[in-house]
Amino acid sequence: MNLRTVVIIATKGRPNELSNLLQILAQQTVLPDKIIVSACEPADILQNSVNAKNVEVLLGPPGLAAQRNRALASVRKQFDIVIFFDDDFIPSRFWIQRIQMLLRTHTDIVCATGRLLIDGVTVGGIDWSKGQSMVDKTDFAKKLIKLNDFQIWDHESPYGCNMAFRGRSIDDLTFDERLVLYGWMEDRDFGFRAARDGRMIWTDAIWGVHLGTKSGRVSGLRFGYSQVVNPWYLMKKGSISPFNVCRKIFRGLAGNLAGSLLPFSHVDRWGRLKGNIIGLKDILFGRWAPEKAAEL
Repeated sequence: MNLRTVVIIATKGRPNELSNLLQILAQQTVLPDKIIVSACEPADILQNSVNAKNVEVLLGPPGLAAQRNRALASVRKQFDIVIFFDDDFIPSRFWIQRIQMLLRTHTDIVCATGRLLIDGVTVGGIDWSKGQSMVDKTDFAKKLIKLNDFQIWDHESPYGCNMAFRGRSIDDLTFDERLVLYGWMEDRDFGFRAARDGRMIWTDAIWGVHLGTKSGRVSGLRFGYSQVVNPWYLMKKGSISPFNVCRKIFRGLAGNLAGSLLPFSHVDRWGRLKGNIIGLKDILFGRWAPEKAAEL
C-alpha cells in the first residue's frame, strides 16, 4: 500500500540551506508526493531551486508555528504521512522510504523522530559539506540493514528539525501560534497532542544531521525569555509536567549562567540569561505571556 507523503519546510533567511535540502529530497530512494515550502518573502528562496513539479511555495508572516500552520492548512486530509524538516536538516536518502516502512509496519505509531548523527545547535553550527559527508557514510553503512534491526523508544518527544506524523492523527491539530518566533517547544506540544491517538517514538531507523545554522535564529534575549515562559505556558496547557518544567528552566538557567562565564561562546549566553531573568520575574508577578518574546 502506497502511503502518500508530504514534506513541510518552514524557512526564513536561509535560501542556500533550503536549496541544498530540496536537492537532497530529490535524491530520496522514495520521493515525497509533495513538498510545501512555507516562506516569508521571495528573498527566502532561490527561484531555480523550487522548479520541481512536486514543490509548492507559500508566503506569509514569519513565525515557525504560523508558517507550519499555513502549510498544514493546504494539505489537510490529503496525505497519510506529514513530515516536518528544518531547512538546515540533512536527511538520509532513505528517510522517506524508512518512515513509510515503519508506519506501515507499526500501525499504532502516530509520531516519530529520528536519530541525529550530530546536532550543530550544540556545537555552534557545522557546514553543509561536513554534514552531508556524515550522512553519506551512515547511509552506505546501513543501506542493507533491515527495519527489525533498528531501535524504537516510546514516549520520546519529537525534535522539530525532523519529525513525521500519521496524517489522520493531526487532521484537527495546529501548532500553537502563541509560541512565537522560533517556537521553542512547539514540537513537544504538537507531538504530545498527536500522541493521544497512538504511540510517540524515537527511532534510529531514520537519521540525519541538523546543521544548526545561525542565520535566521532569534536573539539570545528573546530565546532566553522563551526558555522560561514557554515551558510554564505548556504546563498550564497540560502538555508538560511540573517536574519537567522545573528541569527545563533549571537546565536553561544553569547552562546560560555557566556559559556566560566563558571568554568565548558560540551562543549569546548573556542575552539568554537576561531573558531567563525577565521571564522568571514575569512569572513571579503574573504578567508572563509567550508572545512577549517578540517584543523584547
